[in-house]
Amino acid sequence: MKIKSLHAIASIVFSLFVVVVCLVGCASPGREASETPVNVSQLSEGYALLYDLLSKEKHVNLLLLVKKETPQLKAVIKKIAEGSGEIANELETLSKANPPLNLKVTNLPRVEQDARAIIDSETGKALLKVKGVPFEFKLLHSQVQGMSYGAYLAKALAEVETNATRKAFLQKTEKKLFALHDEVYQMILNRYAR
Repeated sequence: MKIKSLHAIASIVFSLFVVVVCLVGCASPGREASETPVNVSQLSEGYALLYDLLSKEKHVNLLLLVKKETPQLKAVIKKIAEGSGEIANELETLSKANPPLNLKVTNLPRVEQDARAIIDSETGKALLKVKGVPFEFKLLHSQVQGMSYGAYLAKALAEVETNATRKAFLQKTEKKLFALHDEVYQMILNRYAR
């Protein structure tokens, strides 16, 4: 009786394995790049989104002027602010290359602009209302999200950028933002995962 049960279980496990292998083998290897070329205006809008994010992130350390927090938090937030400022400054310089980019115009729909403004406002209010562990966690969580968004935005821009200098900058930016993301994520895991 036990042998038949083991045989039945082994048969089910093997069948599931075959199904998984077939599904993985038939799955698309990832998202495919769009065949539609990106025009300068669309490229500029993508850069403007990245610039907007980094321009906000370079001031994140100002929040710590009104909050008394751990040296570890201060160090990682300082690193994010400085790194974001460096990238934003380099982006300003690169925006003047041919073809020039407008870093001020994102052309997002009005509702998206409003949603982003609400998110910024509500996140700021939430951070000012708390202190200690809740403050640290909320701030780190917001930074994980911001660094992830910035890194993927840089990656998407690099995929369509034809200027070699800008492409190299975007690839470097992606790596730098993912490194900051990973550092913040690791800090969250070390301090709050139980």
